[in-house]
Amino acid sequence: MTFDLRTETWLPFTRLSGATEWGTPDLIVDAITTDPVVALAAPRPDFDGALAEFLIGLFAAAFCLDDEDQWRARWRKPPSREELRAVLMELPAAFDLDGDGPRFLQDFAPGELAEAELAPVQEMLVEGKNDPLFIKPETLHQLGRPAAAMALIAIQSYSPAGGRGYRTSLRGGGPLTTLVDPRPNGSAQPTDRSLWRFIWANVPTIDELSGHVAGRNLSLPEATFPWLAPTRTSEGDHATTVADANPLQCFFGMPRRMKLEFSDEPGRCDLTGRDDQHVVTGFRVKGYGVQYKGWQHPLTPYYAGKAPNEWLPIHGQPGGIGWRDWYPLLHTSATSTKMPARMVANFNERRAERVDCFRYSLRVFGFDVTNAKVRSWIDARLPAFVEPDPERLDQVSALVASLTDATELAAYTLQRVVIDALYGGSEGPPGDLSFIKAGLWDATESAFYDGVFRALDRSAVSDLALTMPEIRREFQKALLARGEEIFDSHVSPDAGQPEQLRRAVVARFDLVMTLTGNGKQGEKLFAALGLTSLKDRPSRARAKRVKKEATP
Repeated sequence: MTFDLRTETWLPFTRLSGATEWGTPDLIVDAITTDPVVALAAPRPDFDGALAEFLIGLFAAAFCLDDEDQWRARWRKPPSREELRAVLMELPAAFDLDGDGPRFLQDFAPGELAEAELAPVQEMLVEGKNDPLFIKPETLHQLGRPAAAMALIAIQSYSPAGGRGYRTSLRGGGPLTTLVDPRPNGSAQPTDRSLWRFIWANVPTIDELSGHVAGRNLSLPEATFPWLAPTRTSEGDHATTVADANPLQCFFGMPRRMKLEFSDEPGRCDLTGRDDQHVVTGFRVKGYGVQYKGWQHPLTPYYAGKAPNEWLPIHGQPGGIGWRDWYPLLHTSATSTKMPARMVANFNERRAERVDCFRYSLRVFGFDVTNAKVRSWIDARLPAFVEPDPERLDQVSALVASLTDATELAAYTLQRVVIDALYGGSEGPPGDLSFIKAGLWDATESAFYDGVFRALDRSAVSDLALTMPEIRREFQKALLARGEEIFDSHVSPDAGQPEQLRRAVVARFDLVMTLTGNGKQGEKLFAALGLTSLKDRPSRARAKRVKKEATP
């Protein structure tokens, strides 16, 4: 018997009622109108992210949607559990985790790996030999087949650099993933809150995928599931391009040549605590797996590279994801060097209006990786919107750029005056104080979103041109208030040290003057906000004179 991921109970789910249940992939539509599955419940958050992407790819391959009409039909009427299982069973036999035939996400020729050293299961995790993120390494010795499948999907999807010949994922090491989550907060119909809705919102049609690649060979199973044929190895920097495979392979990339080693005895999984008839005790790996070049993954945002028409995947960065990163993950502006993930753009342009979903959440997750070192896992849920009026969208885009530029200037000023107050102009800070700037970004998040979504609220704002100055002024007040709070939290003037007291008073005065539009830096900040600085305002005497001259 083999462990077929289409039919085995290997996925952990949480239902609307709060119950946790293990099941097959088709459980995702079970009791969808009464007590639906609403979330994945894997033992690690990166497994949850990898499983969500796997299910998106699995359903994309199974349904092979021709167009948006077919997609919308399943949105309105999800398949029954029996229908979903039948569709999955029509796929090639490519999902056996073990057995004598081709193994899921493992090298086609395991004999070539037979002499490779047996690596411990700890190194199947994305962080590998690095500092552990979610589990103490000394507690992990064996994995049940469900957890082994999750780890395998995660390492093939997100694999960082691993040394000479050990290829990164199709999107490089530690890519950022952005998923549309259309489910409403609070009370709603059970179906509207289901995990199916979340996954289905991100499933692409074949036209949406193949329209972005040169090749479209849909007939050979190994073109989608590369482990069904000898590995396209990458010695000599040999690459697999978008013309060499089915576009669906973006969900099933195989940069690592791996072979899992199973025990003949039953055991207990160290990650899930569940018993299994066969557990994975290690794996063998060989370098020069598939090297992907020129692909654009539909679930990842991209930025412009240095070469013409070069787009590179955005990766996680220290500090996580905040509102300063937000807008390019959703929309592309005329001057932007970033573009949102294809499925986010597709939902905004094609799906949102058809399913009446103009407000949704954006799930953003991925690893923060530098070279081969995994530093952290990033996971955020951001508010998102669709604006069908191009003119209003342009106005909101300009507002976002304005508030972002102003906060950049304010954060720079805040960090500078704190350093001046604490260390003086001639002394340098003892370490990296960029957390001061980050603190202002975090502290102004609610004010930013309040302003942007106020501008988007047609019921409250009839004339956006009249409301914009008020929104910008309110944000300037937030910058001032939050800036003062952060300064005061870091600087405590000491009356017993006159020089330190003088520096603190001068620095705080400098901050307030800048954030109220005074001085060169203040003028720049107000210009970014589109507000009138003190320099540009008429004096009181001049205003009286102008008024008197205008009186008949």
